[in-house]
Amino acid sequence: VELLQNIFHAASSSNSEDERIVQLEHAHQLWQSYFLLSKDCPDAVKFVPQEFAQYLEQKWTIEKSRSKQSSSRHRAISQTLDLMKVAHRNEHEEDVDVAIVLEEDSAWTHTAVEADTDSAEHLKVAVEFDGPHHFTVMASTEEELSLMESGALKLTPRVLGHTVLKYRLLKKKGWAVVRIPYYEFDKIPIWASMERQRYIQRALKTHSKIQFSGIDVSEYKAMPTVRQSRFD
Repeated sequence: VELLQNIFHAASSSNSEDERIVQLEHAHQLWQSYFLLSKDCPDAVKFVPQEFAQYLEQKWTIEKSRSKQSSSRHRAISQTLDLMKVAHRNEHEEDVDVAIVLEEDSAWTHTAVEADTDSAEHLKVAVEFDGPHHFTVMASTEEELSLMESGALKLTPRVLGHTVLKYRLLKKKGWAVVRIPYYEFDKIPIWASMERQRYIQRALKTHSKIQFSGIDVSEYKAMPTVRQSRFD
């Protein structure tokens, strides 16, 4: 706690209005730390000047509200949600890939509404696509790579720290986070729109039943606890 207090004291002392020397990247890191510590360990930041905390928040807000370009996978998820008639918003200003807002008593996400995410009467769902850069390298040696390619070895990538931190921040801000990892989503062929809908249906609990045709029906089933993914 004392170390954290010293870090924030040194940063705030060197950041007077006349001389802003805290680099932007460091300001972002300090704000993330301040926000989490104010919830989890208030003693660590109780001496941080209010003006400095507001300065950090301002820099963070500016960074996260910048214009973003959705990736092809984000767009694929959005297009699938459009097919499923699930209201959503892409690239939310709180750094959310796909934002869904639900009434507080909603049981299924197809009941999503066009509403402000700041409303206390609604539930906020953050759908986050985790691409390869969100994970550790699958194989660290040629031997492991060879075993993976032969199917003799199966490894689940570990999420990197910056991604874990992002999700902690979102949860502290009241978001329910649903992760879509690339190693599951990318196994669905690009032309298989019904399979993508089935995947999203189960990941987001969108509908109890989706009727594709007179005989092709997809019913919601929770994933068994003994499986790590739906592809095991």
